[in-house]
Amino acid sequence: GAAGTSVGSRIKGHTKRGGRKITNQHRQYCIVGHTNEHRTSRICSACYRPVSLMTAKRIKNGSIKTVRLHGAVQCRYKHCPRYKSGRQTQGRDANSAINIATAGASSLLSVNNTTLPPFRP
Repeated sequence: GAAGTSVGSRIKGHTKRGGRKITNQHRQYCIVGHTNEHRTSRICSACYRPVSLMTAKRIKNGSIKTVRLHGAVQCRYKHCPRYKSGRQTQGRDANSAINIATAGASSLLSVNNTTLPPFRP
């Protein structure tokens, strides 16, 4: 059946494409691999340590407040290659995309189709 493949579900009036039909269409032209996105937005793509949301200071009603910036993540691990080079801040989507590509490639290249330990559920 189509259970768990999002076929036929509607999101804001649009049907969601997915599942076996589109996977089979893509398999005619290339190798298709499904990637579990577990923890991809919560770890650094350079050292695989936890990241935190970037913070900034804002003045509101005469007082200084610290706010979180939801579009950027920052690695705070002192031995991270990105931290050492002064580039510890990265866009959240870019960091996740690198991690998803790494998790997908590691599962395709491994003998038993498992991902690297930081991405395992």
